[in-house]
Amino acid sequence: MYKIRPKPPTETNRIDRPVSGTFDFQQAFELSPSPLMILNRDLDYVYANAAYLVTTGCTLSEIQGRHVFEAFPETEERTALFKAAFEQALDGTENVLMTEPYAIPVDGGGMREVVWICTQIPLRNAEGEVEYVMQNAVDITEKYHSEQENRVLMRELDHRVKNSLATMQAVTRMSLVDSKSMQEARDDLLARMHAMSEVQNLLVERNWAGSNIEAVLSNALIPFGYEADGGSRITLNGPHALVTAKQAQALSMALHELATNAAKYGALSNDEGTVHVGWTFNNTNGSHFDLTWRESGGPAVTKPTRRGFGTTMLTRILAQEINGDLSLDY
Repeated sequence: MYKIRPKPPTETNRIDRPVSGTFDFQQAFELSPSPLMILNRDLDYVYANAAYLVTTGCTLSEIQGRHVFEAFPETEERTALFKAAFEQALDGTENVLMTEPYAIPVDGGGMREVVWICTQIPLRNAEGEVEYVMQNAVDITEKYHSEQENRVLMRELDHRVKNSLATMQAVTRMSLVDSKSMQEARDDLLARMHAMSEVQNLLVERNWAGSNIEAVLSNALIPFGYEADGGSRITLNGPHALVTAKQAQALSMALHELATNAAKYGALSNDEGTVHVGWTFNNTNGSHFDLTWRESGGPAVTKPTRRGFGTTMLTRILAQEINGDLSLDY
């Protein structure tokens, strides 16, 4: 709940001379673009300008003489907050009520919430006694909701950055342990970070709403010679299917490891080998996605004697991230 903040009195001593001519103060009040309304000590409407009446969807005759909370019923909590602000002004203290949602009627029936910064200003009579309170309401509804969205986005960004850093730490640690030399560790780590960066770019373009599987796979395999218009030794084939941002990241890293292995030891290490990536998607009886990486035409295959980063990525990390099963056939 936002609180009432006392405000220093408006400086009027700079108005050091009377207005000359036949200046119409009532017209100036009526035509002010800022919503203004005046209440008496009983909190009944005395007057309101055109901007206020447009904002609230009323005419002056509909609210004049009525109690402010009769004209605009509110929750008990909000009523108490606004009443306290009005009473402070009637006691002589100008104050500001920050961004408190306030329900107002709309044309055609119903209510809508408007977020205002409301300034309550004491108005004194000739004897110096506070006789009225004037409220200046500035509509900041769009700004308020924009700031709320930004807070959500910042929390989401913080979450994603922490996840990305944790992933990078794991990749770095495993790359250093898995590599045979510092040069190899450097090359492997830079390649993996590049793969992570590329999938991040893909997701950012789609506002982190996930992506389709073909875009994820092609994005991961372009550095290894994949060409969408054909002519490459890597082919993709499967139906349209959507994956979440988390799944896209895991699949992209897995494809990078498979393609790297193929380029070093498998079908992409010679001039004749090919790679075919195919998938199926069945959304009946619960969605089921099946992807197959198949290499042919490469050197003779032997099952590795040690468990490296790529195998760990596929059998443990990928399976966990996509909540799936994985099998390797050499």
